[in-house]
Amino acid sequence: MIAESQPGHIDQIKQINAGAVYRLIDQHGQISRIELSKRAQLAPASITKIVRELLEAHLVQETEFQDVGSRGRPAVGLILDTVAWHYLCVRVGHGVMTLALRDLSSKLVAEDDVELPAQADQPLLERIINEIDQFFIRHQHQLERLTAIAITLPGLINSAKGMVHRMPFYADVCDMPLGAELEQHTGLPVFLQHDICAWTMAESLFGAGENCRNMLQVVIDHDVGAGCHYRWSLAQRRPS
Repeated sequence: MIAESQPGHIDQIKQINAGAVYRLIDQHGQISRIELSKRAQLAPASITKIVRELLEAHLVQETEFQDVGSRGRPAVGLILDTVAWHYLCVRVGHGVMTLALRDLSSKLVAEDDVELPAQADQPLLERIINEIDQFFIRHQHQLERLTAIAITLPGLINSAKGMVHRMPFYADVCDMPLGAELEQHTGLPVFLQHDICAWTMAESLFGAGENCRNMLQVVIDHDVGAGCHYRWSLAQRRPS
């Protein structure tokens, strides 16, 4: 339920309601303003104002759709405007770094594999940031509004702090502040996660573990590891 009388500053309430409306459009797609008003439990006038602001910000767009059994004029629904917003996915592995630019529908826009030797004169942190800069330069003609950077890699990681404590193959890594440094360098939110834990999270949201309260994923591949999804959330290992 989204209440218009929630305590707090009026701007915060507007942001909460706008965020909730955006999530409803994301979940249901091709949803009419009337149906949106019912699901959000907001007045039609409030929905109209929120939707107008989302349209002006290119966060959503209108689309026509035909109701089942209807012969009249197509209804006007709302869907996310995913094309104009991009995010960068980065995967650091043994000797290689994969960078993929995607839009909000996860459609691939550009992808590169670059060498990332275990031994080098530069620290790994500097090399990662440099490769990301070079990727943006190479594909600047394809870049739209960049929203975030997501990085997965093996090792002992504190996701909340964006800290990589240790990594296999890269001996120079010790308490590498990858998240904080990259966020300061780019001005973008940076999400850092262990590669297998990120895979487990994706399975719980969109794959075999969808709607499962508890899930354990064991991976035996180039790496061996496990990810645990417990009581609807990802179990994190904390370094001592």
